[in-house]
Amino acid sequence: MTTRDHFDWVSAEAEDVDHEYSPSQHSLRPIDEYLAEYHSLSSVHDAAALRVARSPLLIYIHGGYWQKLSAADSLFNANDAIAEGVALHAVEYTLAPHASIGEIIQECVVDVLHILGELQPTRVVLAGCSAGAHLAAMCAHDGEIARRLDGLALLSGIYDLRPLVVTPTNDPLHLTEQSATELSPLLMSPIADVTHALLAVGTAESSEFIRQNNEYADHLRIGGINVESMVVRDRDHFNLPYDLLHRGTLVGDWVLAQLFPEHS
Repeated sequence: MTTRDHFDWVSAEAEDVDHEYSPSQHSLRPIDEYLAEYHSLSSVHDAAALRVARSPLLIYIHGGYWQKLSAADSLFNANDAIAEGVALHAVEYTLAPHASIGEIIQECVVDVLHILGELQPTRVVLAGCSAGAHLAAMCAHDGEIARRLDGLALLSGIYDLRPLVVTPTNDPLHLTEQSATELSPLLMSPIADVTHALLAVGTAESSEFIRQNNEYADHLRIGGINVESMVVRDRDHFNLPYDLLHRGTLVGDWVLAQLFPEHS
């Protein structure tokens, strides 16, 4: 594989692009261990019981490159949510190839709007990891959602989808250069009406995920958003979302400060 000080996905070989956009090839632990852990930590909790009305709320959109995982495997922050008095909702969406990315975005917008209407939370942070960060960013382009958010937490996200077109990841997604461009938040006008955003990525991630994180943080700042951007030590693509509500971590402290500004 070619080594470069600065990776250029446009001129790189397809196998090199695939390596950069394959998080499991850079993670601290095997991906199967993480997936089993997501399930074991989530399965002991009742999703409905975590959706507490009129409380601070974390809405989480899972990753899996739009084609894996589910809301049922995305409640791994439940113990922290309960300890902090935070309602937790994981967004469900149809996986590719049964839905296109455009259709998935619309499903997420509908789900987020529904839970906001149902719970009437006092404060709201919308979060997502990997493909979920992309979906959360796209949801925040909906004005009604954006106006309800007190924070937008985007972890290990992919905000320019064009590099994926040449990779095997695209097989069930059927992205073209045109559709990838149209669905890339980094290539859209900056989000309006959101005041605070967190862009975070782990040190154990590829240079491309770190680059996309930093470039999208700069893109959001153009829109006047107060953006905190960070590369978190000893975290990778799969364990960084564990920190979302965990006090004493960089990510967790930021999210809790948005949900409980009176304590920050």
